[in-house]
Amino acid sequence: MKRIITITAISSLLSGCFGQTEQHQSPPLVLKTYEVDQVVELGSRDFIGVTIPAELTPISFLADGEITSLSIKSGDRVSKGDVLASLDNTRVKQQLKEAKIELDLANKQLDRAKRLQKQKMISAAEFDGINSNFKLASIQYKSLQRRLDQTQLVAPFDALVATVEKEQAQNVATAEPVLTLYRTDRIHVDLNVTEEVLLSLNPQVGKEVSVQFETFAEPVSGKLMLWSEEPTVNRSNYLMRFEIQELDRKVLPGTSAHVTIPLDNQKDESAYLIPANILVPAKEQGSFDVWLYQDSKPTKQTVEVYSITKQGAVISQGLEQGDLLITNQLSKLTQNREFKIAGEATK
Repeated sequence: MKRIITITAISSLLSGCFGQTEQHQSPPLVLKTYEVDQVVELGSRDFIGVTIPAELTPISFLADGEITSLSIKSGDRVSKGDVLASLDNTRVKQQLKEAKIELDLANKQLDRAKRLQKQKMISAAEFDGINSNFKLASIQYKSLQRRLDQTQLVAPFDALVATVEKEQAQNVATAEPVLTLYRTDRIHVDLNVTEEVLLSLNPQVGKEVSVQFETFAEPVSGKLMLWSEEPTVNRSNYLMRFEIQELDRKVLPGTSAHVTIPLDNQKDESAYLIPANILVPAKEQGSFDVWLYQDSKPTKQTVEVYSITKQGAVISQGLEQGDLLITNQLSKLTQNREFKIAGEATK
């Protein structure tokens, strides 16, 4: 009897649990919408690029020795002619001092020989010997002067220090990089674009563009330097490189740059600005969809993204003014769940 009662009780509990599971339903999705109404002119295209050094130059000594002075660090600004580092020059200075004494003595002997030559009191062979000694002493002195100069590392142009590979008191070999400089009076900006975009831009060397850095109040002017004829290996896109000259402020490599490229043939059709975060990657690579709220239900719509800017995504095809776009719960809209629209559409 007890066994029957126990089984009956367990069955009742299990029945209650499964009954609750069957009755459980997910709450309806609360969706927000955005009304398409910001018209954008298609006279130019906007891209996000990255800065690279215009000229990255490793700097090294033309002599070997111990570094006795190296006080600069990465990020320091240097001017043309600044002494960046020095080697121990004690021995060279002593050799130069001795060479100067020998040169002065050789010079006096040559002056005396010239006077004797005028008086015809010295043979041609003796004069040639004295003159040769003077030339050798002069060559030795100048050679040691160059060696002394080579114990100093001098900035060849106005620049920023990119990296410092050595430290003070380290020994360095001839031509071994001590530090790396990059020019500050110009910088390059690289873009990676698809083949279709490259063709639509009709690139021409020297074409002017507008470049905006976040730290600059106003955009600066740049020019197209080059573009690749073949896709780059890593990205399978095409490279476009622009140069900006006469910068009066420091721009570090790796800085993001907003590049606006004017178009030769402006389009008459309208484009619309929408929040970039409501774009959904489509099945086809490089394509995007949005979710329209149309006829009281969500509908997926393929759009053509003209460009991505700081303000949002510029859509050239697939939308009309007044369309309502769903802005949240985008990953759940394919689950055919119930939904309700919250509040009025944003603009």
